[in-house]
Formats: sequence, C-alpha cells, structure tokens
Amino acid sequence: MMNVVVTGSCGNLGWKIVRHLNSLDAISNVIGLDLRTPSVEQLGEVQAGNANERVEFVACDLTDWQDRRWRDAMERCDAVIHFAAQNPFPEASWDDANRSLDMTMNVALAAVDASVRRFVFVSSNHVMGRYKHVPLADTIGPGGLTTSLEHAVGTVWQIGEREMDSTPYAVAKSSGERLCKALATRADGKTKFVCVRVGWCQPGKNVPATLSAAGTPTQATGISDDADFQRADRWFRNMWLSNPDFCQLFERSCFAEADHWPNGCVIVNGVSNNTGMAWSLSEGRCFLGFEPVDDVNAPDGRG
Repeated sequence: MMNVVVTGSCGNLGWKIVRHLNSLDAISNVIGLDLRTPSVEQLGEVQAGNANERVEFVACDLTDWQDRRWRDAMERCDAVIHFAAQNPFPEASWDDANRSLDMTMNVALAAVDASVRRFVFVSSNHVMGRYKHVPLADTIGPGGLTTSLEHAVGTVWQIGEREMDSTPYAVAKSSGERLCKALATRADGKTKFVCVRVGWCQPGKNVPATLSAAGTPTQATGISDDADFQRADRWFRNMWLSNPDFCQLFERSCFAEADHWPNGCVIVNGVSNNTGMAWSLSEGRCFLGFEPVDDVNAPDGRG
C-alpha cells in the first residue's frame, strides 16, 4: 500500500493521475497539492470513484519553502508525482519557467529530506525539441531519440505569423532532470528518481483526431499546409501519449522495482507506441516495464 502526493493535482495531467490512482487497490491515500482547490465537477468525478475517502486536497504554494501545508504532506507519503508548474504550456515565459524550477527544487529537496521512496518528475519532450529540425533530425531514425542523447532544449515552430519557441519552458525541465540526477546521488538509495519526458497528452478524451501542428491546446494552428506544417504535424502527432498509456506509465513509475537503476535515477520517454516515431521506448521498457499499447496511426489510436 502506498501514499502518493500529486502536485498540480487540479491540472490536466495531475487530474488524470489522481483519478487513476484512486482506482488502484495498491494505493492507500492520494494527496493532491495545488494552489487552487478542485472544481465542483472534479470533486464529483472523484467522489464517483472506488475509494473517494482515500483522496484529499491541500491548497498550498510550492514556491514557498516555509509553507507547512505541502511540507507536512511530504512527510507522510511514499511517492511524489510532480506535475506542478507556474505555466504548464510550452509558451511559458522565462519568469514562468523560473518559478516552475523553484517549485521543482523545493519539492525534490523536501522529498529527499523526508526519505520519500520514489520521486517522479514530469519532464517534457521539449527538452529534445531541437531534434525536430535538421541537422539534428538527420541524426536519428525511428526509435533513435533515446534519453541518453545530449539535451537539445526548446522546440521552435510557426503558428500563422507567430513563431513559437519553448526554450524557457524546456530549460526548466532540463534543469529539473539534472537536479533529480544530483539528488539521487545525495539520497544514497533512499529516494529513487524517475524523469518522464511526457509527449502530448491532451485534456479530456485525448484522441488522435484533435492533435495538430499547433503543438499546444492553447493555440489554433493558423498556418498553411506547407513543408513546415507537415514537419510540425508529424513531430507533434508522433509524440502522442494516450490516456491509458499515460496512466500505465505513471503507475509503473511509482511501483517499478529500482534495484537495477543506474545511480538511482532514470529518464524515460512518455509516448505511446506510435509507428515510425523517433522516440525510443527502450528505457521505459527496461527500467519501468512500461509497455504502451496505443498507436496514433492505428484506427482511433487503439493498438
């Protein structure tokens, strides 16, 4: 039985995993941390679950180390899944990114201090965003985008007259991964770390038909069907992470045996089994036993 803290619990991804953890017999308690409290609709969804008495929510400020509301929650958990960010979208500003990194440093340090057994950091595909374009794109084939490659932070793409650049957002994620590696060594085996480079897991039903070259649910595509559009469309579609695969991935991140993990920290790609994609699934299979079944190119995405 495991007690799990989920930061950013009222957001898109945080809420998906709160609902999933609530359905698992192996979970004794879920503590959702967020600046806000759940909406009436969200509370209704949890209360309709199998074990709603096991879920609690704590409104708190993760940028404030002195805020005992979240610090006390860390003292009574076995695992942390850290989704929280000042701005969870790739168009985040440098100020947003700095505040997100502050949250990650605070929560990760507190987890090690409390000897939390498992810390799952939600990183991003944008850590490797420069592989979208040549010359880096020419260095990888299907499955060649492994987590051992050098970071190439920030995706750049066009939406109408606006150029999108996720570099600030990606720097916070890249720095978070390096922090996790350093703290895993400091923890000396007491806290094991998983960094998950999440692909594109949309709000709600999250079906392939609603993916687009916009690259984010906050923006309309707004561009013509040219070579740049097709490149962006392939890049973003091929990093799709279906809801079932998302839930399996984070469940495995909490429960997978870690005795064979190098230096107590592993990095995996969080994508479905999408035919022809560049993203490697080898690390997730090896370290977590993650076996995604869905495919963005299959009918309705179901593998």
